[in-house]
Amino acid sequence: MKKTLGFVMAMPLVASMAFAQSGGASRASFNPNETVDLELLTHTELTQRINDGWTSVFVVTGGTEERGPHDVLGGHNILAKSHATMAAKKLGKTIVAPVLPFAVNATGLNASREMADQPGPIQLPADVFKQIQLAMIDSMARSGFKDIFLMGDHGGGQPQMKEAAEEMDKKWAPKGVHVYYVSDFYNKTHDDVDMYLYSHKLPIGGHGAMMETSEMLYLEPLPGMYVRPSYKTVPFDATGQTPEQWKAARDARDHGETPQRGGGAGRGRANDPNAPPRVNNGLTGDPHPSTKEIGKDLVDITVNNTVSEVKKLLAQTRGKTSQ
Repeated sequence: MKKTLGFVMAMPLVASMAFAQSGGASRASFNPNETVDLELLTHTELTQRINDGWTSVFVVTGGTEERGPHDVLGGHNILAKSHATMAAKKLGKTIVAPVLPFAVNATGLNASREMADQPGPIQLPADVFKQIQLAMIDSMARSGFKDIFLMGDHGGGQPQMKEAAEEMDKKWAPKGVHVYYVSDFYNKTHDDVDMYLYSHKLPIGGHGAMMETSEMLYLEPLPGMYVRPSYKTVPFDATGQTPEQWKAARDARDHGETPQRGGGAGRGRANDPNAPPRVNNGLTGDPHPSTKEIGKDLVDITVNNTVSEVKKLLAQTRGKTSQ
């Protein structure tokens, strides 16, 4: 039961409620002292936490978009909330704000991208997304948080999060509040995950492929809730890049020979005029070998990268403020 409840606490609020109402958590009482989820605290409970030194908060962006016939549309939200929750618990005295379930460049709604006819994605224009980030930061600062960390599970919106963090840090720093952009939550993590897949001779990259499918298999509280069984046989479009091509491109980038990744090297399909017709089902890359055991390893990569960067950012800021 304890393991099952741990998964429930990592789920988005709506999914947690649905699972509880179905009887999955009916035999246990909720203990607010064990949650880091702002949504599940009362006003007085949160006030007491802040007074007790819980002055760090994660402002996390997910996203709602297609990722094939097998992975649910809310995958980014599930992963963002789960990763942030685990990292917050590992850091201690850190709260997780409600996950923003809308993204910039959600696949399916941008007419300039492929698969523009796929239903399900919910997209925000970049300027609107940034304004929401600014408002969320303001809200957290006025609530009494002193260290506010922005991070996102979706490639779209990363530049706007960075801009918002930098602008609001300047605004709030005179009042003792600092705002940070946690790049490693997404960028370093995707590089590290791709290297893990390469090292284990597994398919690299893709959208709705090995990374998302394996992690959601690990996180789902009920079989088939986040990943349908069809993941083992679902047709997919190739990424257009072999593992060795990916490795060569990564090595070249690390030596400064190519630009830094922007949204995921090897995660899309190359424009090959000789490629077979697209399956066009919202999936790029091969999810067939996905397992929950692989998912645990990939979740750990994200959580550890996040914890390490947050500690580094805090040390840098506190070092400056103590001088």
